[in-house]
Amino acid sequence: MTDSMTDNEIATNFHKLPEVPMNTHDELLLWHALHRLEVTYWYDVDFNEGRTAHELFTPDGVKMVGHNRFEGREEIRAFYEWRARQNGAKAVRQLGISGVRAVRHLITNLYVASSSERCATVLGIVTFYGGKSKRQSNPPMVADLINECVLNKDNVWRFKSHTLRPVFISNETPPSMQIDPNFLKHHVSEPLDHRGDAKGQERS
Repeated sequence: MTDSMTDNEIATNFHKLPEVPMNTHDELLLWHALHRLEVTYWYDVDFNEGRTAHELFTPDGVKMVGHNRFEGREEIRAFYEWRARQNGAKAVRQLGISGVRAVRHLITNLYVASSSERCATVLGIVTFYGGKSKRQSNPPMVADLINECVLNKDNVWRFKSHTLRPVFISNETPPSMQIDPNFLKHHVSEPLDHRGDAKGQERS
């Protein structure tokens, strides 16, 4: 699986008809199920520190943000566990990361680009808001969303891959883009005081 689709691949999928013909009712049900999956993911990230976000992926699912890649539920869980611990003075002192009061992700233009009986490709746009002050109005990142979703054996939709490809980005880069995924593999179980440096600035 490639890290992300190219602009040409996105355009091709945008105009691609579903591989399984659907009536309007079935198409609406599919869109609603995939939209609900995406909204559930970001609601957990924004209001629950992403504590159960990894459960929305297949066991070998992949989360990608820019060039960073988190493979498998355990690594995705580890990222959000690490992210939840970054707060206030401790994060600034030890990791150079500024804590934030609030983070919100807005999902728009969600489109089912192609689908088969148990697979679907979903495109959209995610706008990330987060900062040290609630007065902040400019989003640190606007990204293309590219999802590969599969219907598991329990007939529940899950992410095979969830990709954010930044289109616009400010100087306040989210840690999901700054942190080295290998850092999590080697340090996630260690106390924060004994870990090495990790690059990053805001939550995403």
